[in-house]
Amino acid sequence: MRRLRLLVLVADGPGNATLSYQHGWPRHLSRDPRYECTVVNLQDRPWAERLSQVTLRWRRYDAIVLLHSVFSNACALTGWTFDAVRANAAPKVFFIGNEYKLMPEKMTFCEALGVRLLVTQSHSPTVQSLYRERLGCAVVGIPNTGWDPDIFRPERPRADRPIDLGYRSLPSPLYLGHNERVEMIELFRAAAERHGLSIDFSLRAEDRFDERGWAAFLNSCKGQIGTEAGGDYFELTDQTRLRVNEYLETHPSAGIEEIRTRFFRDYLDPVPIRILSSRNVEAAGTRTVQLLLEGEYGGYFEAGKHYIGVRRDFSNVEEAIRQLKDPVLCEEITDRAYQVIRDHLTVPKLVDRFDASIRLITGPSA
Repeated sequence: MRRLRLLVLVADGPGNATLSYQHGWPRHLSRDPRYECTVVNLQDRPWAERLSQVTLRWRRYDAIVLLHSVFSNACALTGWTFDAVRANAAPKVFFIGNEYKLMPEKMTFCEALGVRLLVTQSHSPTVQSLYRERLGCAVVGIPNTGWDPDIFRPERPRADRPIDLGYRSLPSPLYLGHNERVEMIELFRAAAERHGLSIDFSLRAEDRFDERGWAAFLNSCKGQIGTEAGGDYFELTDQTRLRVNEYLETHPSAGIEEIRTRFFRDYLDPVPIRILSSRNVEAAGTRTVQLLLEGEYGGYFEAGKHYIGVRRDFSNVEEAIRQLKDPVLCEEITDRAYQVIRDHLTVPKLVDRFDASIRLITGPSA
């Protein structure tokens, strides 16, 4: 098998400092012996000079890989750099991020670049089929996060962890049609007070951690609450998102119930795009028991087996707390979750899936 020469584009800066998966992929691609990687950060101040030097050698690359950070909340590949990438003959691979916003722009971006392989975070066959129909390119579903045991490993026994329940995230935008993170925090905060549990919850951006800080926080927590990422109304058009945002401009005090009633109650044939979050994988890696809203979690984690399930109507919060207090049960659950990530979700296993897909578009000699 020939070693592939990859130009890997990222956009690392303060805005994604706490997004571990956006740092893990370039790090592990660079370490993998199957690739010779040149990683260019489009957000670095001297990026233009460095990228200019790389352009002189672009014809030597087997593929150009654009990772999630290149176009997640905003497009970092613009102007003459975009034109240069588009003009290059090497096949383009795009890891699409935040698949709930700016979707028309991201589809136009893919078409203009001539993307040959789209890597989605969704395991849904329906979502993947919609991408194929829209773009006419190869599509593969790969979780955004693989387990890195060098960072996310259990360093403290459960009994020595001072926080009973922890959580870090950001509020979900109302145009997703749910407010699950806020609801989880509110209900478990009240339950923790009744049961005398120590908690550390926050949805503030300034309270988030970098990779090693997040690993240390998880090792301070006996348990973590959480949900799947994404929502139940995938659209390539952003039609509902735009309508909700327009409504919120003139009705800024509208809450989630009003938004649900107005925009989602009569929604026909929704296509869910619920994805496995990096928080789920990393908590499993530190053997932190998870109290999660019941869902698919990429097909990897099952309620009652790999996490303590919280019903979607939140009717069993008290039971979930009771299970959290059972050290034998929690040990069994964390053992099974740990086995799942060890067997299926290590970074090398995800890179294996990427490798099988990229070699299909780089030619038989690869």
